Amino acid sequence: MIVIVKEKKYKAIIRKIVAFSVLVLMFSLYYNHMSTQFQEKNAVLEKKLKEETAKLKKKYNLSKKVERLIYKEAEECVELLGQEKIQSIKIVKNKLYIVCDWNTDTEPLFVRYGVLALVKSSPQNVKIAISLKYIVESKYEA
Repeated sequence: MIVIVKEKKYKAIIRKIVAFSVLVLMFSLYYNHMSTQFQEKNAVLEKKLKEETAKLKKKYNLSKKVERLIYKEAEECVELLGQEKIQSIKIVKNKLYIVCDWNTDTEPLFVRYGVLALVKSSPQNVKIAISLKYIVESKYEA
């Protein structure tokens, strides 16, 4: 024999409404909790990104400053030797290489750089190597 207990209809409806409202409340609280956590993580990541961007921008500005400094120094070397006598100027590794005619007067570079200007003479041309480290250390001011 099966016994069925019938309740009044309004009590079942109230129970369903309460259960549904508790479920909605639980999901809304979870959503608020997760959104605040996401905002905190996002703020931390944004702060790190700004710091990294500032570091990269500072490094980029420094490299541009050093590049301009080396370029100006190369121009001064060309002016000292005479532009018509220069065959080529290259930067290879950590040296500024200047190749000029064999009859070029290299004395102004010796006066400017002393023994740091390495010179190799051949019957066709004169090759001069100047350390970029020396150029940057002597001219760069932090």
